[in-house]
Amino acid sequence: MRIVLLFCCVLAIPVADAATCNAVSGASRNSLLELYTSEGCSSCPPADRWLSHLPDDAGVVPLAFHVDYWDRLGWRDPFAQAAFSQRQRARNNGTGWVYTPQVMLDGKDYRAWQRGLPARSTAPAPVRLALTLAQSTDRLDVQADSRFDDPAAGHEAQLYLALTENRLDSEVTAGENARRVLHHDHVVRQLAGPFDPRRWHCRPVLSLNRCVNPS
Repeated sequence: MRIVLLFCCVLAIPVADAATCNAVSGASRNSLLELYTSEGCSSCPPADRWLSHLPDDAGVVPLAFHVDYWDRLGWRDPFAQAAFSQRQRARNNGTGWVYTPQVMLDGKDYRAWQRGLPARSTAPAPVRLALTLAQSTDRLDVQADSRFDDPAAGHEAQLYLALTENRLDSEVTAGENARRVLHHDHVVRQLAGPFDPRRWHCRPVLSLNRCVNPS
């Protein structure tokens, strides 16, 4: 069984020089919640609002991936990346059949999101992960330390780092959402990995210069 570890860093702008912080994983397992969305999609704002209002104790790691395939409808989503469109296609088994808004829970299509989330898992986390982040003006250096309950599981583990941003607003002037101001949280600005958590060395894996909100 492959174990995927995901650590989410929340970006705050302006950036403080030489900031350092430590983070440790919890005792119970959290689910990965992915929202594939676009500012060029008139059906997406309700899903964006739903993601923004998830409680902190929901037991999920929420990530909003803005896709770029609706940019052709007249509005270029400033947070969209072609890599996120490719990720969505791959997560749908490479079929090429994608839609927005799509919610995925632990890698599976979850269409019941408007009715809420399943009960939070009580399963213990299979790994204890501790990270130290050193933040400078233009990058994050990350050091990871992982300890697996089953050492054999570490051989197939993969670590990803997501840099996200909250409290983003866009005044849309064209396309399906023209004349609307859209609000976003948990927006993925960078996704790095996979890395082997057993062979990790401190390195500048996330560039802050690429994440400044375009305006």
